[in-house]
Amino acid sequence: MKHLLALLLFLFSISALAVQKARIAEPEVEVYSAQDFDSDILDYVKQGETYLISNKVYGAFYKIKLKNGKVGYIVDYALDIEGKGPFKPKELDEPEEDVNKQSVKENPYLEESDDEESSLGRVYGGPSIAVINFQENALGSGQVDDLVAVGYKSVSLFSWSAMLAPMAPRYYSSLPGHSATGGKLWADIGYSSTLAYFNRSEIRFAGSFFTQISILQVETPLRKYDLHDITLGLALEGAVLLKVGRHAIDVALKYYFDKTNYAGLSLSYFF
Repeated sequence: MKHLLALLLFLFSISALAVQKARIAEPEVEVYSAQDFDSDILDYVKQGETYLISNKVYGAFYKIKLKNGKVGYIVDYALDIEGKGPFKPKELDEPEEDVNKQSVKENPYLEESDDEESSLGRVYGGPSIAVINFQENALGSGQVDDLVAVGYKSVSLFSWSAMLAPMAPRYYSSLPGHSATGGKLWADIGYSSTLAYFNRSEIRFAGSFFTQISILQVETPLRKYDLHDITLGLALEGAVLLKVGRHAIDVALKYYFDKTNYAGLSLSYFF
């Protein structure tokens, strides 16, 4: 548990260094889909509202993360940037900075990329495989087994997954003469947030409610036992999403708070 809290604190610290806050200084301001006044308008923001914007300037625009998770462009004179005060126009004789020559090593929260966007701005989904270090109180004591689960995972502002381990934990058949069949299913749904966004990757965090369904049959020399169980719990997940064009690979560590606490490591291919 201490290691998990330390990981989350580290991820939040990365996020804090990658962005800056700004207050909207005009009554109603357009948010554009590109750094161009002729581009489509995604939304409008109101005076006094506070948003996360990029450290990097794109001509006369900053990138802005809206409350619905979308990313757009907002003109600089409409912002009162925290710690810097309202925008001040440049002198007429000051040369305009070439946006295309700005270093990509700045790694701002909303870094420029050809067609990449935060996972909050689109839906990723695809097959997933996980190793779950399942723990429970059974057979009179605490038991542990690594279960391999396969399924489907979807990541966006609201994320969900369904994972099936088509096997019974080995400790049910560890006694001589015993055999066990069945499987376990995990299904969860919750909220996902990007902590830090780089050129072709991002660090994300998710919290969700899940249910774990266990359908097992244990056979002993004397009789058969049907062991059916349904539990509800809370899961926390930290992940790194690596993007390749419109596809992505997601490596995630999930911690389950159930009757007993346990963790799982998953690898997902999104398209």
